[in-house]
Order: sequence, then structure tokens, then C-alpha cells
Amino acid sequence: MKFLRMLMMAAFAAAPLQVALADQEVTDYQGNVIRLQEGEVNNNGVKIHTYTVGKGPVLIISHGNGDFWFGWTNQLHMLSQKYKVVLYDLRNFNKSSKVLGVENGIDANFESDLLAVQNKFTNGPAVHMGNDQGGMVLWMYAMKHPEKVKLLIQSNTIHPRAFIRELAKNTEQAKMSWYIQHMIENGKSPQMMQPGYVPSHIREGDTPSMTKLREAAIKLTGDEGRQGTVDWYRANFPAKPYTPGSRAFGSHGAEFPHVKAPTLVIAALLDGALCPCGYNDIGTWSDADYTFLTWPDGSHFQQSQQPDRFNKAIGNWLALYDTPAK
Repeated sequence: MKFLRMLMMAAFAAAPLQVALADQEVTDYQGNVIRLQEGEVNNNGVKIHTYTVGKGPVLIISHGNGDFWFGWTNQLHMLSQKYKVVLYDLRNFNKSSKVLGVENGIDANFESDLLAVQNKFTNGPAVHMGNDQGGMVLWMYAMKHPEKVKLLIQSNTIHPRAFIRELAKNTEQAKMSWYIQHMIENGKSPQMMQPGYVPSHIREGDTPSMTKLREAAIKLTGDEGRQGTVDWYRANFPAKPYTPGSRAFGSHGAEFPHVKAPTLVIAALLDGALCPCGYNDIGTWSDADYTFLTWPDGSHFQQSQQPDRFNKAIGNWLALYDTPAK
């Protein structure tokens, strides 16, 4: 009996600890309290953390670098009235797995994560929305998996072909992308190379509940997660000398497949990371209806910084393009 008890204790000790999944409440800029269900998706051993709210057709949001799933809190009350909204943390961020190495940073891995997330919640196409890094992953996802994308909304994210073009031909974009070149050449972000660097948990437009979540997410991301993001830039963005045929996102100057879904692109022209010229002619790479909306003010994270204007824009566009079939 004693020997059996010892075996049972050993078995319990060897079992991996399971983190309980739970509801999460966030409060938006209007005071609406939104309760989301926590979950996770396993993509070949890479854990992708998710949150969902609402019922209806699936709408998936891909966040940007320096942001997390809750960066879209101010859109959730509106969107969850019509959609089952799925938010997730990209690999290397917050509670999602940290997977280091340039070979693991190729965009195809991020696209695979998004595909695994979508397949968990629907077998059909979904509405997709992205910003910054998540938006760049989403451009490639829409090209490679057109059957999975019903509608596409991009905020402050230029098409990868346009990005290559501007780096090669426009010194302004090259200057604005100095930090990317720094990461390619040095293997670390310029901030991480500063002694005692601690990312800020303060973001314009965050509610107090979002600020608290951001502080925790920054700690969970840590230097390891930030290095994983550096690896993504190193794996996918072109290195100097820039040419129209520079390798980037798996391209060697060849044309990317065209996007097949109706697309809305929102560009705030005071964005410090993207030159407005990068949006020129990006409808060239779309075979469907294409809507381009510019704002003379505003910067990189419009969804949290100017939510009223952002929500009105996406709400009107979705009402026009996502009407029930008769």
C-alpha cells in the first residue's frame, strides 16, 4: 500500500500543471463592460491564446507589434452585437508561446497560427481585421487563403509589395524604417539594446482596465517574446540595399497573389512608421471592391486612440458589404 501511494504521488508530480481558462472582463471608453471567454489553440505545439465574445458570423482580429488582443477593446461592444469576435495574441506575445529563431519567424508560421485559430471557430470564411504586424500577416494570409477571408479590414498597414517598392524608391520610408534595418543588422531592437529598458504600459486611448492588462502582458511577453518579434522582422523584411526585387515575405520581386475579398484600408496620415506614399496604388493588388479611407490626423493605433471615428468607419463599411444574402 505504501509503495502504491508513492507511485500515485509520483504520477501527480509528473503531470503538467494546467492553467485554468476563465472569463475576462474589460471596460471600453464608453464604460461598457465586456465579458470574454478565454481559450487557446494548439498549432503543432505552439500555443496561441484566444478570447471570444458575441454570437454570429466569425470576425477575427490580428493585433500589431507593441499591442495585444485587448488593444481592440473599444470595438468589442459594437462588433459583438453582430459577430462572434475572436481575438488572439500572436506567437511571442503575452500568453502565447515564445518561439525564437529567424527560421521560426517566417511569416508562413504566423499565417499557420491564424489558420489554426480560424479553423477552431469556423469551417467557412470569416471577416478579418488587422493592424501593423498583424495586418502584414493578414495581407499574406488573404493572398494564400482566399477561401478563408470573406472581408478584409486593414488599419495602418500597407501592402507588402508597396512596402518593398517604397523602401527601394522613397528615402522617406527608408528613414522611417530605420529601426527595422537596425534589427536586421544587429539582431535586437534598438530599445532592447538600452540598459534597463522597460517597455511602457501606457498607451493613448487605453482605459484603466486595458492599462492593467497591458502591464501584465508586457511582463509575460518579456525579453524572450520581444526577441521573437525581432526575429519576425529579420525573417521577413528586406535588407539593404533595397531594390524593387528585394526578398521580403518570401518574394523575390515576383508579384504577390491578388486579394480576392472586398477590402477596406484605413490610413491615419500622421503615422510615424508608414509614409503616406506607401498607400499609393495598393488597390492594384486587389481583385475585389477596394475602399481606401484616409484621415489627415491620427497615428498608428487608431482603434484605441480615436475609437468613435474608427468604429463609425468600420461599422458603415461592414453594413454595406456584410449584408445577409437574400
